[in-house]
Amino acid sequence: MKPKFFIRLNLIGTVVFLLAFVIILASVNPFKASPFQIFLFYFVLFFLIFGVLNLLEKILRMPIWCRFLISATIIAILILQKKF
Repeated sequence: MKPKFFIRLNLIGTVVFLLAFVIILASVNPFKASPFQIFLFYFVLFFLIFGVLNLLEKILRMPIWCRFLISATIIAILILQKKF
């Protein structure tokens, strides 16, 4: 895959997940949210963080598994904080 196409694809995906994140924040009441809505929130947030880290690839210079691990760790910390 060409780098230019990869960056455009990541940018489009990140913008889509950012819009989905804003819609979820604006329309879902966190105190009355169903388990599916909570799952959807964390799913969208994970891919938003992952997309931003992919876009910062030229600055951060880390392998893709490291970006995936950072995104998963942030989501895991948020889930653990919610439980306690």
